[in-house]
Amino acid sequence: MPKFPPRTEKKTKILESRKDINSYDRYYFGYQYGLGSEYIAPYLKSKGIELAGARICEIGCGESGVLAALAEEGAAEVVGIDIRELAIESSEKIFDAIGIKGEFAIHNIITQPPPEKWQNHFDVVLLRDVIEHLEQTELSLRHVMDFMKPGGWLYVVFPPYYSPFGAHQHLLGNRMSKLPFIQLLPDTLFTKAYKNARLQIDVEEVSMLRGIRLTISKIRRAIKNALLELVDEQLYFIRPVFKLKFGLPPIKANFLKHIPVVRELVALEASYLLKKKR
Repeated sequence: MPKFPPRTEKKTKILESRKDINSYDRYYFGYQYGLGSEYIAPYLKSKGIELAGARICEIGCGESGVLAALAEEGAAEVVGIDIRELAIESSEKIFDAIGIKGEFAIHNIITQPPPEKWQNHFDVVLLRDVIEHLEQTELSLRHVMDFMKPGGWLYVVFPPYYSPFGAHQHLLGNRMSKLPFIQLLPDTLFTKAYKNARLQIDVEEVSMLRGIRLTISKIRRAIKNALLELVDEQLYFIRPVFKLKFGLPPIKANFLKHIPVVRELVALEASYLLKKKR
């Protein structure tokens, strides 16, 4: 595992003194924080988004490393929501340890409307590696829009389904999990590929993603139908997060934007900066 950048390393060192924060949470917080501070915050600011004084929400916040990085940009309010109770508990402990104020809640954006205090409230909403898990992409975007104030920003990132590991086969923990492009197999063979997975919950997740099959073409249609303004699209051969995880520098693939089949197979990440119309 590559060494975290100095700023991130300093943050994760603080967490080592807390016995109630395990190594798993420290690692995931670390790479999320590094991604937020090294890439996401600079990217958003380069697009003219003022983070200082902003109200920011991350949907599917995990251990909330990205939120912590954005909070340090001077955000007035940061809110993390997730459907996993453990993620919320970890985020609360971590923010307490590093001395950052944040609000965290268990919330399902598909089955639950936002509480009144969050409706049309946030300047910036993040949906990072989440949208591909939501079964109705357009409807999911419309639900997310309920959190955004008019003129607010939405940053969406996901791995296209037909990219080498877009089926999330790495979750399976078996021999097939290391093979790229197994989602190109016909259904009968694909089902056999994950039959002997490590955990049943991961089998269910991979199976659900098989049904969703979110692609660049599909999310573009969903964005248009949801009446969101598309401000920027970025495609990557090597994802920015891979620098934190594997030490690999990001490599863009934007020249593939207008090459339909190839972009779906080759781009490991698609990201979208969207704006809610006033």
